[in-house]
Amino acid sequence: MESAPAARPAFLSAWPPARVAVLAAAALSLVGAAALTGWALVVLAGCVVVGAGLSWLSGLPLKLEERLAFGAIIGPVAFTMALLLLSLAFGLELATVLGALAIALAASAPGWWLGRRDLALATPSEGWQLWVLFAVCGLYALLLLSRSYTFTAGGLITGTVGAYGDWAAHLTYAGSFAYGHNFPPEFPIDPGHRLAYPFMVDLFAAALVPLGTSLTNALVLTSGLLALAFPAVMYLVGVRLVGSRVGAAAAVLVFLLSGGLGFAALVADLDKGGLAVLSHLPRLYTQAPDSNYQWLNPVLAWMLPQRSVLFGWPLALIAAALLWLARERRDWRPYAFTGVLVGLAPLFHVHGFGTAVVLAGFWALLDRRREWAAFFLPVLLLGLPALLFLLVPGSSQLQWKPGWLAGRDGPLWFWLKNTSLLVPLMVAGNLWRGVLPAGVGLRLAPIWLWFLIPNLVVLQPWDWDNTKFFAFWALFGSLMVGALLVALGRRGLEGACLAAILFVTLTLAGGLDLARAQQGTANQALFTDSAGIATADWVRANTDPRSIVLVAPAHNEPIPTLAGRRVVIGYGGWLWTYGLADWISKTDSVQRMLRGDPATSALLRQYHVDYVVVGPQEQALGANPAYWQTAARQVYSNGAYTVYRVG
Repeated sequence: MESAPAARPAFLSAWPPARVAVLAAAALSLVGAAALTGWALVVLAGCVVVGAGLSWLSGLPLKLEERLAFGAIIGPVAFTMALLLLSLAFGLELATVLGALAIALAASAPGWWLGRRDLALATPSEGWQLWVLFAVCGLYALLLLSRSYTFTAGGLITGTVGAYGDWAAHLTYAGSFAYGHNFPPEFPIDPGHRLAYPFMVDLFAAALVPLGTSLTNALVLTSGLLALAFPAVMYLVGVRLVGSRVGAAAAVLVFLLSGGLGFAALVADLDKGGLAVLSHLPRLYTQAPDSNYQWLNPVLAWMLPQRSVLFGWPLALIAAALLWLARERRDWRPYAFTGVLVGLAPLFHVHGFGTAVVLAGFWALLDRRREWAAFFLPVLLLGLPALLFLLVPGSSQLQWKPGWLAGRDGPLWFWLKNTSLLVPLMVAGNLWRGVLPAGVGLRLAPIWLWFLIPNLVVLQPWDWDNTKFFAFWALFGSLMVGALLVALGRRGLEGACLAAILFVTLTLAGGLDLARAQQGTANQALFTDSAGIATADWVRANTDPRSIVLVAPAHNEPIPTLAGRRVVIGYGGWLWTYGLADWISKTDSVQRMLRGDPATSALLRQYHVDYVVVGPQEQALGANPAYWQTAARQVYSNGAYTVYRVG
């Protein structure tokens, strides 16, 4: 007689086999990641533990998945804030990194104590949608980020446009913290000016360097953690706000794959090259300035290059979800917790802070209660000093420009071809009764201001920077569209077919560009050659961390990006958008000094120059090696680059 099979343990009964398999694969991935990243993974995992523990201090009945996903954002915020305070006093060292992690873990301990009973009974409650979404988005993000940097015998190769362009700034800022003792933070590419960029995402990366992680890997690892968390955060917030798992998953894909009607060009490409075109896509389908395609895909335009949005977007979403849940209870704790979180946001992402505060202001008008004071008080006490630090006179230059970049297209056609049917579907989702749960449509309606105002006024020196506001409109608006697609899909076969067609129309152009980003060597570029890497290594090892170096103001100059040293002036494209007017005169002075102008000695003293580097980029600006051989002392040379000590 056969014995009865052993009963499945109770704690596993709520875990379907597919989910257990996913978690087992995740555990194996963590083991592999630990072997590759060493102690860096301990800090990253510790941040998630911190965030999950802190979530119990909100007093809200969050699900296990929410505590983990939200914690992957909240934890790094808490850790990096503690690290900033310690680094201001003691510098960025291994001791301060470990001390910041210890402080953050201690701060989360009361939360873990409060949630000990919930944790004992907690079981995953989300359906397959979250797990599929997490697997697909996570795999794509890891593959894309793994291409960011490759060290070869020829030099440092970048594998994405974002890593070659914007990540050069992030290398510079993170390197200034890790190698240059840049506390209090100032622009390492324009010494003397406060670092007006929301720099905490780069301090977060710099924290991994004392643990033995290279600077390039530190950017990849921290971006990886935040990028893995974002789809889960948006999905879980979507479930709370739109009340549908399928709708929330659709919203995530609508946003991440968004683009315009540029996919129409694929027809001509297929006609010319056949199906082989699909394996080597010849163009970007969301970006074509000649045809006035300006929107771009959110992953390639923001998430990959502009790393701070990896904090800003989820923080705004998390704040909305917490405040939405808080309306159900007369308790000041959720408001205070969210207020502290939002109050810390400016140094992580200014536009995320502004979005959360303005939306909360509208919600407070709809639901007037005393508990709102617990939200706005920490927002003011914590947020305003950070904003004042980041504020640079002249950085906000309002220009009346109706239509934004529409030009001859006109606003209607411009937005239709740039975002496909996103605008009309958002309107329908917002106004069609029954698509959104009661009260949600009214609370999401103010997000249209993030669309209307930037269509009338340019809010920063560079016109395209208005997309920093449009992005939040699309982020929250995609939740309405996801809910609308589900509502259509429930109306029989015709409704389901219509929803599918609309979904493809919304996402095809962005999907093509994301596929292209993974294809072959089309996106590879030489960031700096091996001689540039060797020069940066020597400068980092043999010069004072606070030295000021005279180099060409190029975005991929190895001294600011890889050595972490301040330079007289860096790439102007990173400075003029902050209203720093003197960068033009400094750039002229740099060129004069490199050429050996008669005023060079006076300019060297004026800008407190300690070292001069003459390499390929400096010689392209007319640098005079013969002058520097007599005017300064040569301390290093590898043939391509020569370093001189001044004075």
